[in-house]
Amino acid sequence: MPILKASHVICRPDLILTPGCVRIEGNKIIEVSRSLEVNPKEKVLDLGSAIISPGLINAHCHLEYTLFDGRLNSFQGSFVEWIKGIVQLKKTFSARDYLNSFKTGMKLALESATTCLFDVLSMPEILLFNFHVPLRIFSFLELIDISKPIWTDERLAGFLLFFQGRSPFTPLGLSPHSPYTASEDLYSLTRAWCTKEKGFVMTHVAESFEEYQMFKEKKGMLFEFISQLNPQFLNFTASSPLRYLAEKDLIGPNSLLIHLNYLDQSDYKLLEENTWSVVYCPKSHAFFGHDPFPLADLLTRKINVLLGTDSLASNDSLDMRKEIWVAHRSNPSVSIVEWWKMLTLNPAKAIGMEGKLGEIKAGAYADLVITLIDSASLNPLEFLLFEDKKPFMIMVDGNIVHCSETL
Repeated sequence: MPILKASHVICRPDLILTPGCVRIEGNKIIEVSRSLEVNPKEKVLDLGSAIISPGLINAHCHLEYTLFDGRLNSFQGSFVEWIKGIVQLKKTFSARDYLNSFKTGMKLALESATTCLFDVLSMPEILLFNFHVPLRIFSFLELIDISKPIWTDERLAGFLLFFQGRSPFTPLGLSPHSPYTASEDLYSLTRAWCTKEKGFVMTHVAESFEEYQMFKEKKGMLFEFISQLNPQFLNFTASSPLRYLAEKDLIGPNSLLIHLNYLDQSDYKLLEENTWSVVYCPKSHAFFGHDPFPLADLLTRKINVLLGTDSLASNDSLDMRKEIWVAHRSNPSVSIVEWWKMLTLNPAKAIGMEGKLGEIKAGAYADLVITLIDSASLNPLEFLLFEDKKPFMIMVDGNIVHCSETL
């Protein structure tokens, strides 16, 4: 692999080299500097006016739902009706359909400078197919037990492949779907397994007002819907969804909490006392018309906030930059450095990969994006996040997985 040279190298949001060089060996970055002495056998790929940056990290998505794009728009703004709609839509897809959806999602993510995804795998049957994964995907197996699951041979085989680590991506943990679709027993088993295997728990919490109302007041549309599916799921003491999980010790340290759109003051105290990370999905949030996300309150309390797209069942894009555009309109006081951290350093921290992902430094994985620019005087962070510029080249694990020209 040649040395990469460009007018800008974004090591971290607070360390930008102008110009900069990156030496790569195998799948790792081994040296970064403004200039490097070139060995006789080395080649230099001089990119000229360009930005070399860490690939973006999508901290929550469902790639299998990519082909749901636009099919649930009639339920926009109605969370419970949307749930009913997606349950029915999922029944119309075959394992092959889900695989095609997964592949399409990877392509969309790659085109928008994302090199790493935290993906929720709800259809492990796709693991029975052989397919190429060009991205770095950390997978969380989704678990739901509100209704009796249908255990086909293919589904069981998919589960076994996941737990045996025989998949084209990295199994990182388990994802009990939510406190209204996964039982206390299932959460407890999930936590026990993740503790034993050093995995991570990812779960949706307080996504909607209906969920908050269900747990806080034991009433509302979601409460009524769950009472029809499985009344046993309603045997709980009224509290916020987050406090329900915390007081029963159902989520361990370093869990990834998806959404948290509705919080009370006691929830903030829980967040301050624990090492959980919160994943904000701006465009999905807007799709449902939720109350304003409490981003400023979370950042003030030094909570580790990440960003995700969620799925195309409640979004029209897997472009992390567009998540920033939407979130920035509601939070104009948040700095460009903070936004950048939410897409790079913060998700790396959430899964214990600090120094390995989300930055350019010696010892980090070579997950890089090269973007050509017209002017060397621009602000590289602002340009990458707020200009709709296609990447020139993308590297994942030291391999070039996309390049708009033959090198």
